[in-house]
Amino acid sequence: MASTSIPSSATGGKKRAREIVLLITLVLLLLCTIFTAFVARIYHKRYRVLGDEWFAKGEENFRAGDAAGALGDYRNALLYSPANATFQFHLAKALAATGHNDEARAYLTTLLSDSSGSGEINLELARIAASSGPEMMLEALRYYHAAIYGVWGTDPIGMRWQIRKEFCEYLLNNNAINQAESEIMELADNTNPEDISGQKVAGDLLLRAHIWSRALQQFQTLLTHDPHDEDALAGAATAAFQLGQYAEADEYFNRLSREKASTPDLAKMRQISGDVVSLNPYARDLSTDERAKRAAAAVSIAQARANACIRRKVPTPWGNAPASPLETALQTSTRNTNAWSSRDLRKYPERIESAMSSVFELEDAAANRCGEPQGSDYALWLIGHSRSGSSR
Repeated sequence: MASTSIPSSATGGKKRAREIVLLITLVLLLLCTIFTAFVARIYHKRYRVLGDEWFAKGEENFRAGDAAGALGDYRNALLYSPANATFQFHLAKALAATGHNDEARAYLTTLLSDSSGSGEINLELARIAASSGPEMMLEALRYYHAAIYGVWGTDPIGMRWQIRKEFCEYLLNNNAINQAESEIMELADNTNPEDISGQKVAGDLLLRAHIWSRALQQFQTLLTHDPHDEDALAGAATAAFQLGQYAEADEYFNRLSREKASTPDLAKMRQISGDVVSLNPYARDLSTDERAKRAAAAVSIAQARANACIRRKVPTPWGNAPASPLETALQTSTRNTNAWSSRDLRKYPERIESAMSSVFELEDAAANRCGEPQGSDYALWLIGHSRSGSSR
């Protein structure tokens, strides 16, 4: 039987046809892959665009003060980009602004685990702790410190100054004076000498913390830049007054404008400083006649205060008691009235010291019996305490 053979040309044609089909299939597959990738990229890009649009809307609302509206916008943004740390951070800020502290803290602590040195994240956690009551103070301190020494991308020196200022105000508002002192001193030390407004802020914080000596130095430095600066004059006057440096305080008060000096707190201190300066027989460069005149006037003022206090007949729990310290002091002073007159004190200036000792004794006894003195009596009481080195 004869065999049938297939022409080689036909076999080659079938092979080429299969190769063409395979090539077309591969090309089609490649085109489908490219198209799918393109569509996916467009899809994801659109997702990102939508996320960015919601985020931008949230930012607009948050800046406008609508934290509640921003909250929904940030949540929508995260639907399109769930892992976006920036979206999460701003959502946490909106949550905190609307009182959702626990949820905000959860977002922030998660973010902090990936970026422990972030100044921004630590600051938001500090603010949440600060708004959560005194029981969270230790946590607030920890996060504020971490924020101050954390990483800031823009103006790190300026940001750290602002955060420390915020921290100092938080401590003062919560009566944490001991913790505030060191922070305020650090703020003052790190304030640019050419930053006048910053120097004033530091000075005001020093006053609030009762760091009188450093506050006086702070405002005196400001006055070297501008001797007529009303804020610096008021600050220096206040600090000098609190230090018992009444003559210096009076000088600063007298350099203030009438409008500034008439504000209630300053007006009261100015009056007291003026009274102390005009009544003090120990002031420098006084003549003997002036010292005698002031001492005699002080005796008269103190005796009048003692008599008025005794006339009030403050009841005592033991009924008919022996003479009180005030009455005893007044009797002694009255017996010496002639010896402590202005004329006799000019003649015998060595008596001025005993006369003033009697004045201080009368004012202290009257204060113990009838309460803190007012006006000229208060000025004499301050002079006495200044002489003895005791605080007011």
